[in-house]
Amino acid sequence: MFDMVLIAYFHFMRIRLYWLFIFLGITAVAFFGYQHFQEPISYDFASEFDGNDYRNIYEYFTGMQSEFEVAFPFHQRILVPVLASLINSGDVLFDFQVVNLIFTLLSVWITFLLWRQLGFELKWFIAGFIWLLFHWTGLIRLNAFDPITVDVPLYFFQALFIWLLLKRKFIHLLWLAPIAAVQKESFIALLIVLMVYAWWHNLKTQEGFYDLPLIAASLVLSVVANSLVNGNLPPTEAGKGALITLGYHAKEAILNPFELVRWLAAMAMAFGPALFIAFGRYTRSFRYDNTRNLLILFSLVYLAFGILAGGDMTRIIYLGFPFIATWIIYELREVRTKQLLIIGLFSLPLMMLFSNIPNPAFEWDAWQSWYPEFTESGIVLVVLSYVLVMAFILNRMMRSSVSK
Repeated sequence: MFDMVLIAYFHFMRIRLYWLFIFLGITAVAFFGYQHFQEPISYDFASEFDGNDYRNIYEYFTGMQSEFEVAFPFHQRILVPVLASLINSGDVLFDFQVVNLIFTLLSVWITFLLWRQLGFELKWFIAGFIWLLFHWTGLIRLNAFDPITVDVPLYFFQALFIWLLLKRKFIHLLWLAPIAAVQKESFIALLIVLMVYAWWHNLKTQEGFYDLPLIAASLVLSVVANSLVNGNLPPTEAGKGALITLGYHAKEAILNPFELVRWLAAMAMAFGPALFIAFGRYTRSFRYDNTRNLLILFSLVYLAFGILAGGDMTRIIYLGFPFIATWIIYELREVRTKQLLIIGLFSLPLMMLFSNIPNPAFEWDAWQSWYPEFTESGIVLVVLSYVLVMAFILNRMMRSSVSK
């Protein structure tokens, strides 16, 4: 019950609601600013990118294609392409950008409510939203570069998911789960983890915090929704599945151990020294805290997705922002403002603030150099070493200041 007491204690300290409109304003300016300055992918010359599959879904639902020819696993992620097809302006980039804008604003809104519910101080809102809005693989910049995407609603659905759990509004999982599952199938994995943890928590604490029947029903609905999509819109190649994909990437990691180094470097690129400082804090201060448990569990799921769910580790790991960033803030919430500023200063190089993401259609090598999972091993080691050394120094500095 410690986490609930903590939330109640900080309830009166929650920041004023007008800050929400300030952050939404900054979000809108950043969104349209990066639309202007960041060149999008030339999809016709970059066939390897997922956006080509999502464009095929869009064109099927707008009637431009008579056959549904989309590869696994993209064929089942129909929510965003369908929403974009309803706009049907004749410009596929514009239609996806409209959907992206709506979900970008919704993501900031629900993230604000989540962090406000948890009683975070204003400094953490500022730091968190700067990282979310201006990091090169974050909510806005990467999706200005790669606008034909289904990723943006993940930030909204996942932040809403954890907010509903903390407020015990389990009834809303019944509609959220199937919608999120046809946006991206990874949501089903989150529900499975929740189901197992909720059963364990109720058994351990005897407080009945989680409504197991509603959670189980939401899991069933998500599987049914995903199955209906798969049954009616099958992939071009049969025989593939989520478990096969996870197994394939696990095998690759075992056969190529340097992939584990790339994975750690992708974590470092996505969340900087703060992630490793938070891990250090967690291992030194274990306690049974329901909120903390939820955040670390879902964060670990996304870190695992980074190496098991696809080749682009940095993007996949960063998509866990609603869990990972919230857990980092929850873990480090007692850090002083000066210490937070120092962490932010040393993290700035990872944001690539003064560069545009290269167009892989014409600058393949330059584009790869941004990604630890694709770039040459020397750059991987430099990124990982820099972040780990900074985390070590910053952690020692913070521990020494506490002991004085």
